[in-house]
Amino acid sequence: MTILVDVLRAHIVPGLTNVEAIPQMTYRGWIASKSYKMTTPLQSKEFVLDVYSHEQLLQPYAYDINRMATSSFESMHGISPDEGLPKSVGWLIIRSYYSAYFSMQAILRLFGMSCSQFDANESRAVTNIAQMYSLQNGNTAASGYYKCQYDPTSSKVCCKQLSNTHQDVWKSFYELIDDLATKVASSDFRKIDRDSAIEYLFKLREGLSFRKALNNGNWLSKVRNEVNYTHSMGAWFPYSNSSNEHQKMFRLIKCWKQAPSQEIINSNLAQCDQLLFVSTCVSIVSLCYGLLADLNTINDNSFLKYGAMRLANQLN
Repeated sequence: MTILVDVLRAHIVPGLTNVEAIPQMTYRGWIASKSYKMTTPLQSKEFVLDVYSHEQLLQPYAYDINRMATSSFESMHGISPDEGLPKSVGWLIIRSYYSAYFSMQAILRLFGMSCSQFDANESRAVTNIAQMYSLQNGNTAASGYYKCQYDPTSSKVCCKQLSNTHQDVWKSFYELIDDLATKVASSDFRKIDRDSAIEYLFKLREGLSFRKALNNGNWLSKVRNEVNYTHSMGAWFPYSNSSNEHQKMFRLIKCWKQAPSQEIINSNLAQCDQLLFVSTCVSIVSLCYGLLADLNTINDNSFLKYGAMRLANQLN
């Protein structure tokens, strides 16, 4: 594995490689199971859960990592040019976006963050636990899309409702990258290795922020919306304002199983927006694949054996 993966591995949720059985519980299922207590008052859109069992909580993280990563890899693998319409890149952009989105969700979970929808069943479970410990505080947990950050050291999960699903999740990923860079800077690795990992993370942030023009890291979502709903960027027939870089875009797609490298983004920062978009998407999927392949190497009987890595090994 690359130095980057070695450096980042130190910050992955501990114990994930020990999960060997095929996970069956989703994160929402864990919330509904009430396998936690509460020691702080409930707020309707923000609450803290005290975890009973670290090993049990690993199950929904592993389950979601598998399903997100397999969806990502399958989406990226299925992108190919249309011989009759070689400049058609609309579906390339949309599929590469969702591939990156799914990989991003898997990466978040590797580092303890789950972004999940809580419906009435989950919100009722949280409210019931708060009531059990006399911490309901006159509030009821609201349904909605939540960011839940797990801290294994304190055995607490901090949940906060998000307002915009895709934009807020990308912002969470953007902030995670910054947080990882800070942790790497103070780690015990050699300075040259720390600097290399930090430079990669900053290049990834540069792609996510459209060359530092956006401060919330949701440029990929913005492009997806424009291509999907306003048919911009010359992605659809008659391809007005197209970049004439469609061949390079399709070649980039094939790089998702390469070792994660800042060069993928760096070599396209000064190129057209379409190439920067695709290179950023591919970099995220490459990072996800690299991290999971590393975990699979540590324990080839882990939960990945029959999930994400099984699929990845089938895709050439």
